[in-house]
Amino acid sequence: MERAQGLTLAALLALGPIGCGTEGALVDGIFSEAEWTQIKTLSPLPALPKDTTNKYADDPAAARLGQALFHDKRFAGPIVVGNDGTNGGNGQVGEIGKIACASCHDASHAWIDTRSNPNNTSLGANWVVRNASSILNASYYTWLENDGLRDSQWSDSLTDPEDPGSMNGSRLRIAHVLWNKYKDQYNSIFKEYPLPAALDPAAADAARFPADAKPSDPASPWDKMAPADQEAARRIYANFGKAVQAYLRQLVSLNAPFDRYVAGDTTAISKAAKRGLQLFIGKANCIGCHNTPLFSDNMFHTTGMVVKGERANPLERGRLDGVNNLLDIEFRTDSSYSDDIAEGQKRLLGLRKDDPQWEGVWRTKGLREVAETAPYTHAGQLATLKDVIDFYNKGGDDSGYIGKKDKLIKPLNLSAAEIQDLIAFLGTLTGEPVPAALAADTSAP
Repeated sequence: MERAQGLTLAALLALGPIGCGTEGALVDGIFSEAEWTQIKTLSPLPALPKDTTNKYADDPAAARLGQALFHDKRFAGPIVVGNDGTNGGNGQVGEIGKIACASCHDASHAWIDTRSNPNNTSLGANWVVRNASSILNASYYTWLENDGLRDSQWSDSLTDPEDPGSMNGSRLRIAHVLWNKYKDQYNSIFKEYPLPAALDPAAADAARFPADAKPSDPASPWDKMAPADQEAARRIYANFGKAVQAYLRQLVSLNAPFDRYVAGDTTAISKAAKRGLQLFIGKANCIGCHNTPLFSDNMFHTTGMVVKGERANPLERGRLDGVNNLLDIEFRTDSSYSDDIAEGQKRLLGLRKDDPQWEGVWRTKGLREVAETAPYTHAGQLATLKDVIDFYNKGGDDSGYIGKKDKLIKPLNLSAAEIQDLIAFLGTLTGEPVPAALAADTSAP
């Protein structure tokens, strides 16, 4: 994702009309040649990286199916915490079929959770300890979720449907909905693994596939299923995730005012935003972690934050817990469900459980759309961008956090005016909305 370094000013100016034509002159009257070289590494967003572990990742038919599955509520199991009139709940206790992926990723507002109240964490079937992040441009991440819980987007798409707090469903519930509502679509895409005929409720052997079962629930009939049928259910579930990933890869937001500015439109961002950009790459050194056109280094850091907030979990250990979980799951990129096991082995090379280097570190979030995606942090404890900058301006919390604070986190000595300029710059990172057709609920009636 990183752009080539060491470009000359003349080469940079050839890419657009911004700035002057004299060697050594300030670009747009503000930025030095070295600063502008840095800025050019932040734009534009390149084409999505290929994911060979999902051979359907760029299949338009899989994306169309994935869009329907993303919006379909029938995969959800019983609600545990119901709507009390104020909390934004998805239904009443015990109701099923009330929650979709889209329930915590609102297409009308930057694909985040705008429903849960309080909104520092999200309410699915139950309250969870995290704030639902935007899925715009999420396909650029190497590791999914704030703690790197999953090594691919298709695997990550399998987390919430069975999670008791999120959708509280099961892979057998998904298999039956696929048969009843999407059989022809599914079979035309995943020809190697068509849906078993025994999923037909009228089949003589329909009892092979219970209506609701998953291996994480000891009370479910999963363990009573034949091993071959369990494997069929796993394959169906993996393909569900691959279709959803194909859809998510289309949710890319481009052409933010910042991108237009870098491309040569000197009027695309305000003077305050230009000052903020200079701070971003300079005094504030935000670029130390928020680099590449995603504005994320795709790496993990301890920011020195004591986790607070209603329903947040201050004992979460970040990447350490994420890796421990990742190495236990069925659907890794090095598993038999991957379409490129060798690539998966490369991704996971060197990862081991309880590696102390991962304690308390969290993935750097990309900053595109950041002005639209409050609240901030994995526990949603910072309500505004000013709160975020104030936190980093003081150099993080003094003590009480988990892990060893990254050496990049130190007091910034920003003035009130400089903080406002940084906020102005961050507001220029909001790109164009995805086409309305991609936001539509296309789930089967």
